Amino acid sequence: MFVGQYNFTLDIKKRLVIPAKFRDSLTEESNLFVTLNNVEYQNISARYISIYPPAVWQKNLEWLGERAKETQEASWYFRKIAADTEMCKLDTQWRILVPERLIKSAELKREIMIVGNGDRMEVWEMEKWNMASAWMNKEAPQLEKYIYKPK
Repeated sequence: MFVGQYNFTLDIKKRLVIPAKFRDSLTEESNLFVTLNNVEYQNISARYISIYPPAVWQKNLEWLGERAKETQEASWYFRKIAADTEMCKLDTQWRILVPERLIKSAELKREIMIVGNGDRMEVWEMEKWNMASAWMNKEAPQLEKYIYKPK
C-alpha cells in the first residue's frame, strides 16, 4: 500500500529513489513498471508518471487487454499504454533509472513529489503537484460525494 507524499530530487543520472515508507510493499528484486499518465479535470491539466509493482501492473494489463478485445478504441488505448510503459529494475540502493522519454513527456524537473495512490506511486513535477494539491484541498468536500454516497 502506497500512501503519503515525499519531496525528492532526481539525481544527475535521472534516478529516482523509492521512499523508505514504500519499500515494505516491494522487494529489492522487483521490476517496477513505469508509465506516463495525463490528468485533465476542470482547471487541472498535467502529465505525471505512475510506478506499479509487478503484480498490480499485471492485473491492470490483463484488465486492459480484455477491454481491448471489445472495441477498436479500447485496442488503441491499450496499445498506447503498453507503448508508454517501461520496466525498470530497482538497484541495491532502492533507485530506478527513469527513461529519459518519460521524464521529458511528464515534464519532470529536478524537484519532484512522489505520491502514494493506493496500489501505485505517482511522480509529479513539484510545481504541478503543488497546483493539483491546492485544488484537491479546496475541492475535497465536493469530490468526497463521489466516494461516499449518502444512504
